[in-house]
Amino acid sequence: MNKESKKRTPIFSPLRGWPAAVISLTIVGFLCSPASAAERIRKPAVAGYFYPKDREELKETVDTLLLNVRQKKISGTILGLISPHAGYVYSGQVAAYSYQQIKDENYDTVIIIGPSHRAYIKGASVGKWDAYATPLGTVTVNKEIVNDLLSTGGPFHFVEDAHIREHCVETQIPFLQRALGDFDIVPIVMGMPSLRYCEEISNALSKTVGKRNVLFVASSDMSHFPDYGNANKVDRKTLSLIEKFDPELVFNSEAEFLRKGIPNLSTTLCGLSSVVTVMMTVKQLGGNGVKILHYANSGDVAIHGYREKRRVVGYGAVALYRK
Repeated sequence: MNKESKKRTPIFSPLRGWPAAVISLTIVGFLCSPASAAERIRKPAVAGYFYPKDREELKETVDTLLLNVRQKKISGTILGLISPHAGYVYSGQVAAYSYQQIKDENYDTVIIIGPSHRAYIKGASVGKWDAYATPLGTVTVNKEIVNDLLSTGGPFHFVEDAHIREHCVETQIPFLQRALGDFDIVPIVMGMPSLRYCEEISNALSKTVGKRNVLFVASSDMSHFPDYGNANKVDRKTLSLIEKFDPELVFNSEAEFLRKGIPNLSTTLCGLSSVVTVMMTVKQLGGNGVKILHYANSGDVAIHGYREKRRVVGYGAVALYRK
């Protein structure tokens, strides 16, 4: 992240002073249920913690982050994005690099795929809600695609607990609300990574979406919790592998990194399954290009003038497109 971007990244009071490693996880002990089964509206779980809960403050925060991006749009059709899901004070500027690429573009449906942080699930939980709510308003869930996926069985099911307090999908929606016009979503939360599940889910997604005008978003942070120097080395290597557009290579790389014994490294992509699944799906739909848009980690962000570099979390923005 360049110095200019760091200076202009908005920092709002609910997140000040929170350690970077903690922000990247779901650590808030929520006292109230963020959704009601009767309403079928999935209510915000992390508003006021990961991003502002005030509508106008959130709008200004996201718009400023998008305006801070000084990067030309890719020449091609963007089919997929990789975007981080930590607190906006840490990863919001990186996420903005992904969403600036699709600003004012037209997509009918955005399929958001991220990892389950709170519930143990196998395969993929497809969010059977009527809508997702944020302080910026509600976004309709595409029930047709949701039901089509659930009807295929296999790795697809609906586990409400996997969504109700999960932040990986929710944190993407305010960016989409400010970047796009009318769109609906399909929220998918994946369990522990399995290459077989990724392939099954990808095949079903490719078949289900057909010729629909769809954008895929893989919600994922990068390395957890090495020091600043090791995070840069590990994450830039992971991004170079993503750039090769070889999903299996990316999937297998995490185990290789973990065998190296890098201190405190617990994962290279917390949304490994979502990244690999989106890469597979985009390839099946004709994607043939990858652009690394931006990288930074939590150690690049100063809180009260201090940058915590002993244990950091990495964030990458990537576009997957058809040339």
